[in-house]
Amino acid sequence: MEIVIAVVQMHDKKFAKISANAFDILLLNEPSSSSRHEIRMELPHCHVSPNDDPAEIALSFIQHYCRKWPRRTFQIPLWNDNELIIQNRLPCTASTQLALYCIPLLENENGFENLSKIGRFEALTSVSKQCQIDPNSFSVETCHCISQLERWLYEQQYKDAKFFARFFLLSAAKMRIRECAHNPAYEHDRSALCHKRIMDYDRNLSNTKKSCDLAEEVRRSNNARAKMMGYDKYDMFIINPIFGTGLHYDNANETQYYAKGVTLRESISSSSSSNGECWSEKYPLHKAAHDNNVDDIRRLLAQGIMANEKDNASWTPLHYCVFYNNLEATEALLVYHGTDVNAPNKVGSTALHFAALQGNVYMVELLLSHSKINVDAKDSSGRRPIDVCACVPKIEYQKVAKLLLNWKRLNKIQVELMDGGNAQLLLTHGQDTTAGELHAEMCKELKFNSDSGKLFAMWICSDRLSLQLKADHKPLLHMNKWKSKIAKFGNEVIQSNDGDTPKIFFRRDARLTLQKEKLAVLTPMALSLLYDECRLNYLKGLYPCSNHDLTSLAAIMLHTIYGANIQLTEQMLASVIPTHRLPETENNLKHMRSRIEFEHQARKRTNLIKLQQEFLQICWRFSVYGATFFDAIVFMSKPAKVSLPVHAGVNDYGLHLINAQTKILFQSYPLKNLTWMMKADRPYIQIHAKPDVDLTLSTPQASHINSLLTKLKNDDG
Repeated sequence: MEIVIAVVQMHDKKFAKISANAFDILLLNEPSSSSRHEIRMELPHCHVSPNDDPAEIALSFIQHYCRKWPRRTFQIPLWNDNELIIQNRLPCTASTQLALYCIPLLENENGFENLSKIGRFEALTSVSKQCQIDPNSFSVETCHCISQLERWLYEQQYKDAKFFARFFLLSAAKMRIRECAHNPAYEHDRSALCHKRIMDYDRNLSNTKKSCDLAEEVRRSNNARAKMMGYDKYDMFIINPIFGTGLHYDNANETQYYAKGVTLRESISSSSSSNGECWSEKYPLHKAAHDNNVDDIRRLLAQGIMANEKDNASWTPLHYCVFYNNLEATEALLVYHGTDVNAPNKVGSTALHFAALQGNVYMVELLLSHSKINVDAKDSSGRRPIDVCACVPKIEYQKVAKLLLNWKRLNKIQVELMDGGNAQLLLTHGQDTTAGELHAEMCKELKFNSDSGKLFAMWICSDRLSLQLKADHKPLLHMNKWKSKIAKFGNEVIQSNDGDTPKIFFRRDARLTLQKEKLAVLTPMALSLLYDECRLNYLKGLYPCSNHDLTSLAAIMLHTIYGANIQLTEQMLASVIPTHRLPETENNLKHMRSRIEFEHQARKRTNLIKLQQEFLQICWRFSVYGATFFDAIVFMSKPAKVSLPVHAGVNDYGLHLINAQTKILFQSYPLKNLTWMMKADRPYIQIHAKPDVDLTLSTPQASHINSLLTKLKNDDG
């Protein structure tokens, strides 16, 4: 994440009447790539890692040069688009990668003279006018930030005449703390941090040294304990995050609706905890595994049931499959990406322990085919699977023991499928196996025809980055270098849930045209994979559609997941509607529910292949279908000045900009009307769309957008 720091200096202390010329702003010089300007002006900026606090980094930037901490910093909203303001209650899946922080100072304030050595203060109004007259004198971000800063200062003065007095003069909250006592039994880390920050703010070397003395620490700790003995013990504490800033907090209640922040599994769990509920009702996936019911296993997994959930006996569904020798059910669970093949029960026994206990050679072979199987897993008694069967003198047990003894791990890699399944593919040339070779192996594994194989490619993906591999690329080499690729191209704002662990995926080729997909003769498996990838993009809000199409798509998904005879519940509705399209009012929710129920009941077709084909045919009408999406910030100069975070989609139709927070399609530009330019090693791509649209996309993946647009346009030409 990049933060821009606006150091604003006010030289008029008559707060009752502050003119537009009362503010100066710190600007730095930067060499310009433009032939017209040798020097380009910009605001100070710095990089913030995902684990750092941007506000602390902004303050430390000033402290580094001046050896003195500013009073405060405040984040200024960069996006004034009305739709963003309306939708700011929705969960944001793609936040901006740019933030603006304002640091207020007074003219000639002691301790901050060194700022003039790294740049110069210019009148804010003059800088703002210069941005409009000659924007090439400034960076793109600087022009936008100056405009938003000026607007924000004006709005704050208009709302509260005393705002500037507090913002520029009120001492920092840390300096106004007279006494601070923390109960040592609660939040020890927080109390230590509070003490450290107060001492750091003072920057008095003698005091800091004294506070580190053992006797002083003991005295302070005992004093705090004595104080806390006189206080009422508390069960909960609340810290005001804007204490001391002098800013008002809008105490508006956030509109809540049933689906917000609630996963499907949580809803099922809460509804299934009623008294008197039997085992089969409480653990339907375990029951399906026990009964060797493959169709129910797949249906329940599609509904969001956790594959590794443990029942009252601490068994997972896989334990039941293996214990009752259900080979088909075991295979259905093993190909699901969320299944842990080495999950233990309460005594440490894994599924392989159970297979050895049953003496089932075929089950053991099936488990050993999984790339992540651990043959040396030990239970609570220290026994491995081979120890369970080797001591039994029966033929079948000795065959299992021999199989485990002679087993050698095959050089395999797990490749994920978009339907939640996976395949264990052999690395024919070890580390040097190419993506083309894996692609051929996968097509053979899935029994694809030639048409189906041409629609897909090998990808490496994690939460913050997805890259398609060329046929001659070596996937294992790229996976070993994934951390460096994340640092260069990854989205630093999105919170990673997978620790940036790369996985190999078999997905739709980003270069595939819609016409080729329509003409291809597909196998049922190829159709299923295209459907699932399309379904996931629809649920993420990347396929904006009309209410009519939304109703049809939701009804089809209900058929594929739950079947024809259902009673539509809120949890079901949440699984077939994108989160941002869920109504917030009860009346609108009932209206949507009734429309989907009517569409579902009227749709007699229940053949899975026909349903998946119908789903794809509806999505084929969307201009964004098949697009590869990149998180970016768009700065548009023509026909109107607009800037907002977007999902930038690229396909054979052209370029599509979707508002990252509202998920509304901002604009689509046909490929034939596009021209673009990108300079090497710059995270920007400048695009012109006929007849009169000029915009800049800022993203670490600008080079990938450039390459994909070039490839698609050359193929089209």
